[in-house]
Amino acid sequence: MYQMHRVFCATPWEMEAERILFYDLIGKFNETEAMSKRVLFVPVTLPSLNDKRPLQYTVDDNIRQCRYYILLLSEDWGPVERNFSNDYRLALACAADPALPMQDVAVLFKRLPAGPPPAASLPEPAATFSSAAEFSECLNRLLSGWLESVI
Repeated sequence: MYQMHRVFCATPWEMEAERILFYDLIGKFNETEAMSKRVLFVPVTLPSLNDKRPLQYTVDDNIRQCRYYILLLSEDWGPVERNFSNDYRLALACAADPALPMQDVAVLFKRLPAGPPPAASLPEPAATFSSAAEFSECLNRLLSGWLESVI
């Protein structure tokens, strides 16, 4: 029997490529690293839709059920229709609640070429990336650390 650990990855509209890559990277990591240790990471994301607010109850419920939460950001929290600031605070509250499975919350920041500096209100990132290869490295480091913590 495998230990299954859900990983929620919150992505703004402009990071749809990273959301899709997240699924691929989790699958490869499971195949090459986690499965041999009887662990599976289960990816959870919000598909690209214009307004997540009508689904907020479901989003919150999914966050509460996850062991890990990753927030991808670039220059700000995003528009009100797809803003993850409350979701991030919920994930932090879940991580602080020993009755819930949440164990870690990580922010990955995408550096945009010639983009504005990040808003001062954004949380400190665990890592930064600017390309798909760098995103892969950041995610694999997170997954490796999480794998070591559960075995």
